[in-house]
Amino acid sequence: MLDTSSVSDVFASLASRQPVLAANSRLTAKPRWAVAACLLLISATAVAQEKPTLNNLDSRIDRIERIMDQSLLEQLQRVDNLQQEIRGLRGEIESLNYEIETLTKRNADLYADTDRRITDLEEARDSLDLLGGDGLAGSLLDETAGGGLDETAIAPAGVFVAEDGVAVPFANDADFGDGPRPPTGALRDTATQAEKAGYTRAYDLLARGQNDSAVASFDDFLKKYPDGPYSDNAWYWQGEAMYAQRKFEDALRNFGVVVNSFPDSTKVPDARLKIGFALYEQGEYQQARTILTGVQEDYPGRSAAVLARKRLQKMDREGL
Repeated sequence: MLDTSSVSDVFASLASRQPVLAANSRLTAKPRWAVAACLLLISATAVAQEKPTLNNLDSRIDRIERIMDQSLLEQLQRVDNLQQEIRGLRGEIESLNYEIETLTKRNADLYADTDRRITDLEEARDSLDLLGGDGLAGSLLDETAGGGLDETAIAPAGVFVAEDGVAVPFANDADFGDGPRPPTGALRDTATQAEKAGYTRAYDLLARGQNDSAVASFDDFLKKYPDGPYSDNAWYWQGEAMYAQRKFEDALRNFGVVVNSFPDSTKVPDARLKIGFALYEQGEYQQARTILTGVQEDYPGRSAAVLARKRLQKMDREGL
């Protein structure tokens, strides 16, 4: 567009050149109004050419706004759909968590109930003579089953009588390091819910074959509840986990704690049996034979005696 200052400049330039135009015979003088009319026409043409450009810009802006509005609406719809999916997933997660908690509690209750039933049976077994002879195929310590973990066939307790010249391992204080210590006083008769849950958790790790975790879990349990009603079981099962790791020295320490610190425990026969097994694995064949012979004689007809006899027969075949 031409502004007024430009028009004035043109008029001034034409006025200064009029003498030259008049002197030239080939040019015909024209009035100023004609020139001004031409200039106005040029200015109007420039304005007319610029106006469609502004309209085009407005149209483009409107089109861009419509596109942006449509895109924003689509994004909002996607966000809303994602939020609905997230809410649905959260509901499923909460439902799964509830089911897991229910199953965990059910398993804990099952372990506690099973352990209670086994304890009741073991306490009544001696007086009622419910099990005997060869009816012990499912024994926990069945050597042919690789030291299985079936706690439903634990032999009843017996009075430990040390054989002449054979000492059940007795650990010194230094042998326990930073770990738990055997109880020095009387044991409690009842356990808290937290104590039962701790024992069940450690035993469950052992049942799944996670021996490293089981050893650590029993360690923590025995530090918290050294004098509880499950402490003898915990010492024994931790020894089983160590035996499975072939840490026979540590296993001997634990089995010795069961025999020496819990003489009335139902785990004593099995602990003595595993002492014989551990000595065998260490190459202490004479001591192993003496321990296993004592088990066979002290618990006739029981699972520990049956397994002791099998190992002694194996040693005979090996000439040990």
